[in-house]
Amino acid sequence: IFISEVADNRLVKRVIGIPGDVVAMHNNVLSINGQPLSYIAVDEAADSSKVLSEQLDAIKHQVKLAPFSTGRDSFAAVTVPEGHYLVLGDNRDNSADSRVIGFVPRGEIVGRASTVLFSLDYDNYFFPRSERFLAKL
Repeated sequence: IFISEVADNRLVKRVIGIPGDVVAMHNNVLSINGQPLSYIAVDEAADSSKVLSEQLDAIKHQVKLAPFSTGRDSFAAVTVPEGHYLVLGDNRDNSADSRVIGFVPRGEIVGRASTVLFSLDYDNYFFPRSERFLAKL
């Protein structure tokens, strides 16, 4: 969780790169320090987007990809500068993350999310997604 001066908003994103890491993405496949993450198809959402399990070593989580190219599925290798972090949203193609706002300064980070309190399904008339209430992240 960080309060972005650039976005003028509080944001919750996943930290992908820490200072000194070299991060790249090619066709929605992330590489960190030359090691590509592994991906397994989990589901297809109601809007035809893909849900994948993204994994690096023992850390895995789900990401959502649009069913069409948004032009945000690749970026050249970047080195995360000292005192900054590279963050990405789990809804990869609809996220104001480091691809939009740049690296996040350490001073803007205020906490770590651990639980989903409340969730709405933006693709289904904003109905509550009760299966996500109080889910661990």
